[in-house]
Amino acid sequence: MNVILTSDIMSPDKRQLNSQNGFVDKIHEYVGDINCLYIPSDPHTPLLTNTISSHHKRAFEKSGFIVKNWEVLSIYKKSIIQQLISQSNLIILAGGHVPTQNKFFHHIHLEKYIKNYDGLVIGISAGSMNSAAEVYAQPENFGEVKSTNYHRFLKGLGIVNISVLPHYTDFKNQVVDNQRIMEDVTLPDSYGRKFYAIEDGAFIVPTENKIYGNCYVIKDGRVRKVCNTGEVVNLRENF
Repeated sequence: MNVILTSDIMSPDKRQLNSQNGFVDKIHEYVGDINCLYIPSDPHTPLLTNTISSHHKRAFEKSGFIVKNWEVLSIYKKSIIQQLISQSNLIILAGGHVPTQNKFFHHIHLEKYIKNYDGLVIGISAGSMNSAAEVYAQPENFGEVKSTNYHRFLKGLGIVNISVLPHYTDFKNQVVDNQRIMEDVTLPDSYGRKFYAIEDGAFIVPTENKIYGNCYVIKDGRVRKVCNTGEVVNLRENF
């Protein structure tokens, strides 16, 4: 399979896909007419899921893609997930709350069914994070920093071997439970690990070993910018 990891697939005006850094062209390299399986973060919020999914479907159409089929995976379709995956050439792992999506992925045994898929996977925000073998579930909600029941490291799908942190511009100054997410949480958690933090409009294609657009590597308590808007760099190069 081929995998594209993003923060947000939408353009700044939210009308179509974000073409920055060649994102739309990159999708065209991998798929023609689209048969999509859209996998949400929370199966228990169908109205919100269907609203966002429809918005994303229109964005693909406005960006020049012909959408032949667009299936939203609900909890009631888990018995046919293997069939739905086999009929798709695009799987979208939606954004949302990382631990909630992680639990849903395990409930439907997505790791088992997706491992032999040979199409394109696009991760959006939480979907990008849960693609990793080891997921870093960076706290984002009140109580998650201080809770002893909140686990920051989770088992993911394992379709990529890097950890992505989306929306870098937003989280770098975020405060949760009176803790600075960057300085007090993420930097200490990065010792012995490596996180690729991307801004909206940037994306990573691990299966071709490339970073496109603004990206920072967080490693051993330090942050280093490794790619800028309009640039393409090798994923493994001196990081």
